[in-house]
Amino acid sequence: MRHYEIVRIKESGKIEVPLDYAYDLGLVEGAYFLIEIDTDLKELHVERVALPGKKLVEVELVVEDKPGVLAGISGLIGKHGANILFSESEELSSIGLAGIVAVIDVGGMNGTMDGLMDELKALPEVKEVTSRPLE
Repeated sequence: MRHYEIVRIKESGKIEVPLDYAYDLGLVEGAYFLIEIDTDLKELHVERVALPGKKLVEVELVVEDKPGVLAGISGLIGKHGANILFSESEELSSIGLAGIVAVIDVGGMNGTMDGLMDELKALPEVKEVTSRPLE
């Protein structure tokens, strides 16, 4: 359900969301949100990624752009007991490659992040892979 509210911006660009809506959206301390900012359109989009208590890592990959690659990567992440909370992929021009960004919850992993990264790097379709913890 959509609601429209006019709010006044606080100091340093802070936006205060009415409390009833904040709780409904999960706007609580420690929650993770993706903020999409479009300066051309002067728009801001906010999407909840995870509630508090998650151990999140952002994984970025450059891969061959062909069918089944994303499925293989997803399966490998799942095999390690990590949970994909957000992912986005984009074709990289016409060079036959694609970029993938995934935010994964590694709190329940049955192994190490280094082990997962090594297995991702070993996939023949993966050209580059990096990760960084989200705090």
